[in-house]
Amino acid sequence: MALVDGRGARGALIAGRTCAASGWLLWVLMQALADDPFPPEISISQYGLGEFGWVFTVWALTLAAAPLLLLSSLPSERSPAPRPSAERCRCVDDSLAGARPVRAAPVPGPAAAMLWVGFAGAAVMAFVRTDEGGGAMSWHAQVHMVGAIVALVFLPLGILAAGRAAGPWARRVAVVLVVAAAVVGALVVVSAAGVDTAGLGGTRSWALWQGTLVVIDMLLVSVYAAAVGQSRIRAADPGR
Repeated sequence: MALVDGRGARGALIAGRTCAASGWLLWVLMQALADDPFPPEISISQYGLGEFGWVFTVWALTLAAAPLLLLSSLPSERSPAPRPSAERCRCVDDSLAGARPVRAAPVPGPAAAMLWVGFAGAAVMAFVRTDEGGGAMSWHAQVHMVGAIVALVFLPLGILAAGRAAGPWARRVAVVLVVAAAVVGALVVVSAAGVDTAGLGGTRSWALWQGTLVVIDMLLVSVYAAAVGQSRIRAADPGR
């Protein structure tokens, strides 16, 4: 992990936020190119087929890379504090002498592992195509589906774990979004069994909830992108 004040940390933060914003632009672009606006006729995965399927690939990788880049802008719990130079010490305003000490917000250990697993799932989903028209009967469609499930499960959990080092508002919003994702995920499973859960028919209901689940994941990434910069330095708790 990068140090808080390092150039690498600032670059990772900018890159992560750029990926988070680009994910929304690519999301709209691939729907426009496929002429299949949300909710999709069959599934989100159908955006990956045809001559513009590469947009789906870039979108999936960009979205999954965003939280990893944002996480890398934070220090690990074992990161040493940077030693101030003599010149910097001489330039410190005397008015800061009584300021409260600050420390870097630690990065929760499981977050990186879960985000990497989620990224791996997104990469499989991005490069391995599903079947045209749905059904997911071929081996590559099955692999694509497994990758999508892994990404949709582990990316939100990784962001939720990483959000423990963010501000209180971000943690609360992340919890609400993860709970919403769990509810929508259950609707996806029920709709997959052919139950009309949205009044659109079983297939269209499944496509609606699958797409909604993706939107929730994108919102989670956006919330983390907005909050992570605020958590890089925070006041130390005298009781710790």
